[in-house]
Order: sequence, then C-alpha cells, then structure tokens
Amino acid sequence: MKNYIIIPTYKEADNLRELLPIIKKYNVIVVDDSSLDGTEDVCKKYKNVKLLTRKGERGLASAVVSGIKGVDEKDAKIVVMDADMQHDPDKLPEFFRKLESYDFVYGSREKLTMPFYRRVISKTAKTIARTLISKADKIDDPMSGFFGFKLSSVDMQKVKPIGYKIMLEIAVNLKNGAKITKVNYKFGSREFGKSKLGFKTMLDFILQVLRLNDYRILLFGLVGLSGIAVNETAAFLLHPYLPLYAVFALSAEISILTNFLLNHNFTFKRRARLSKSLPRYNLVALFGLFINVVFAVYLSLFMEYLLANLIGILIAFIFNYILSEKFAWRVHD
Repeated sequence: MKNYIIIPTYKEADNLRELLPIIKKYNVIVVDDSSLDGTEDVCKKYKNVKLLTRKGERGLASAVVSGIKGVDEKDAKIVVMDADMQHDPDKLPEFFRKLESYDFVYGSREKLTMPFYRRVISKTAKTIARTLISKADKIDDPMSGFFGFKLSSVDMQKVKPIGYKIMLEIAVNLKNGAKITKVNYKFGSREFGKSKLGFKTMLDFILQVLRLNDYRILLFGLVGLSGIAVNETAAFLLHPYLPLYAVFALSAEISILTNFLLNHNFTFKRRARLSKSLPRYNLVALFGLFINVVFAVYLSLFMEYLLANLIGILIAFIFNYILSEKFAWRVHD
C-alpha cells in the first residue's frame, strides 16, 4: 500500500521550494491551477513529485479530487496538505502511522495563529458545519485542510467538490463503519504568498454545507412557515366553539402535529422511529415556544415589541432546528 501526499497549489512556488525537500520520501502529487509562477520548474527537480497542471479550472477542493484521480492504487493511503507550510510536515509520519489502523485521520489545530477576524470566521464556520452536518460533530476541527484517508474507505462517486473545504466532503462520504481519529498540530504562519480566503470562498462554503445538510434547515424553515398558516386556520375554525385559551392551545398542538408529520416524512426522511421522534418533537416545540417568549419579553424592554417578537422567533427557530437535528430525529435511532 503506497503513501501519497496531495498538494493543491496556486501561485505557491516559493512555498514549494521549502516544502518539497522535506517530503522527498513520499509519493507527492502537486495539482496546480496554471500558476505561471515557476511551480513547474520547482517540481521538475524532484523525482518523487508528479505535477498535474489544470487549465481553465480553479479551486482547492476540485484540485484535490483531480489529485486523487491521479493515484494509481486503490488501497492507497493519502494525506492532503497545503503548500504554505501552515500544515506541519513533521506530522506526516504520524498521519500515515495512524492510517494503518484508521480509515480517516484529520489534523486538529492546537492554536490558530492568525488575525482576529480570521479566527472569528473559522470558529463561526466550525459551528455551522458541526450544527448542520451530522458526521461533522464527530470531528473537533471540521474546517481543517490537513487530513488523511484510505482511498478504499471513501465513496468517491458521491464526492462533489466545491470551493476550498474538501475535508468535509471526504468525511461525509466515508463508507459505513469507517474509523476516525485525529492528529494534533500547531497551525503555522504563511511566509510567502497570500491567503485565498475571500467572499466567494465563504459563499462556496455556505452552499457546500447546505448541500451536505441535504437542505434540511431550509425545509425545516418552510415547514415552520406552513405551521403558522395551519395554526391560524385552526384557530379561526375552532373559535366559535371553544373558550379562547382552549382555541390557542388546540390550534398550537394541531400545528405542532402537522409540522411533525411534514418534518418526519420530508425534512428528516423518517430517520428515527415515529414512537420516539413524536414525543421528542413535542418537547422541542414547547421549548422553542418558551425561548421565543422569554427573548421577546426581554428584548421588548429595549425595542419595539414586533421587532422583539421577530428576533425571538428567529432565535427559537435556531434552537428548534438544532434540537430536532440532534435530539428529536437523531441519526442513531
């Protein structure tokens, strides 16, 4: 079983001059997006380096997939790393050693030595990924770009690269029973070149997370909106026959039940048994109502009541979705 390192690059020739001499004992595939900065000349100096130059394509994730296609052994062990020396090459032996016993190994950054705004972006993206992608909550650092895997343990047919965060794609498409572990490393500082982070990178990440989430959060929101219509209709129909308090209580429960049925069958596709998910969802809905009221009442002390109520609804929606994902329809049921 061969060991491969895949390095996606764009204008990283100066960094490659430092990195490639350190990793001469590995099979290295550099996937370059037509940098025209001397990358080809640098790679030609090393017999262990195979250079794939892409024309008309751009993006780290798709570059990694192109590199994987260049691996000629189905049982290969592959580590993906950046060229900018922020991923510690001294950790490579540990990655490959752990891949003897595990199917997927990710690098967990011990300390983010980067500007404050980058740390905020990274932590926000991490929270979003771990909230919306069920398999990501098993990974301490889902935004890491330093990771390794056994090629035979990944269903590459399902991998659809977008943007810069390919590790999430690989992790989500691990085959059943795959074993995961991590390697801790210190996140280094870039000496040459500049970061590729930009607005399009962040937009690609959001689109990627929504797709890996199977758009459940959007469906959950649409179901919630339909529940408002059901609640109002039920209240209108029941009003002539019941006391007002009973109308409100019964119409709320009717909307909870319709929301449950829609979410159970479409949003979460019956991934948990009805006998467990129904009572759990009722608890979630009641908790969401409590959150809504508490925040709305508190915020109304400082702002117009309708705006306070809207913010309360949005906060309750976030709580409702997270609890539905992680509790009412948790995967292991």
